[in-house]
Amino acid sequence: MCETGTTLANVHKTGLGSSAAMVSSLVAAILVHFGVVSRCDLQSERCGEPDQVRSRKLIHNVAQYAHCLAQGKVGSGFDVSAAVYGSHVYRRFSPAVLETAMAECSSVDDIKQATSPDNPGWNSDVMPIAIPPRLVLRLADVDAGSNTPSMVKKVLLWQKANPNEASDLWSRLDGANTRIRSIWDQLNKAFSADSADYDAALDWCAAHRSSEWKSAPELHNSQTHKLLAELVEATLNVRTLQRQLGEHAQVPIEPPKQTRLLDACMEVPGVCMAAVPGAGGYDAIFCVTLSPTASRAVEDVWSSWDEMSVGPLLANQASGGVRILDAAAYPEITSHL
Repeated sequence: MCETGTTLANVHKTGLGSSAAMVSSLVAAILVHFGVVSRCDLQSERCGEPDQVRSRKLIHNVAQYAHCLAQGKVGSGFDVSAAVYGSHVYRRFSPAVLETAMAECSSVDDIKQATSPDNPGWNSDVMPIAIPPRLVLRLADVDAGSNTPSMVKKVLLWQKANPNEASDLWSRLDGANTRIRSIWDQLNKAFSADSADYDAALDWCAAHRSSEWKSAPELHNSQTHKLLAELVEATLNVRTLQRQLGEHAQVPIEPPKQTRLLDACMEVPGVCMAAVPGAGGYDAIFCVTLSPTASRAVEDVWSSWDEMSVGPLLANQASGGVRILDAAAYPEITSHL
């Protein structure tokens, strides 16, 4: 464990699933330490083998239980699922699977049965997705923080009071998010089909603001260029719908301060996406860039932003989920132990 140098009350909350990642990695480490899960089952080269699938299910189920127990409720489970399985499109499990294990009178047998990989109650869907080549995810902590449970409660109250309007907005937001996933899939295919065209399109877009991409002559000759322009439009559409949801429910999903910051990020050449992650609010922002130069330029915007404190996070993107790592390869961490 590393010292934070401050009290728990002053530790910054990012809203990016760090508690779920910690719980998932701790559960995996304990299960490996006691021989319940084999180290081999957490190596990427065994992905898809029966033993590996079963081990990940066990880690996932136990981590979901531990995380829900700590929070006192069954949440969406996406953050734990992402920590275990990596980048994916997700449909949550039925909360009923943990009802008995979450009860005050639950027994060890109840918990074992609930978290078993053979329990059919774990009916979540996990569809793997990969960020396209050369696209880089950058994250920043916003020094403010939001009360996510309170925000979610207000959204659900609005949904209950306005079922037809909420259903329409939910449907449009789901379609907009699905569109981004589809574009990512198409970009991955475009890279496989014609890597030279893909690289040329990214090089051009990396040197220009996203607002210039759609009108560029190259758009008519490059499938990748066209997809990148569509990705920008799809991202802006999601943000518009998120703001509408926030206005209806009277919660700051993308508050004006965040809007101004995100718009400034989108003006940086080579930035194709900028938005608030998760439930939104003042917790964090993310950008997706097309080059190291664009990433550095985004960080310059963050460091000079004076409307609120914005701090780049050192986390790097990874899509593989929970896995065994060689501690010796991370001296920046082990040197503090």
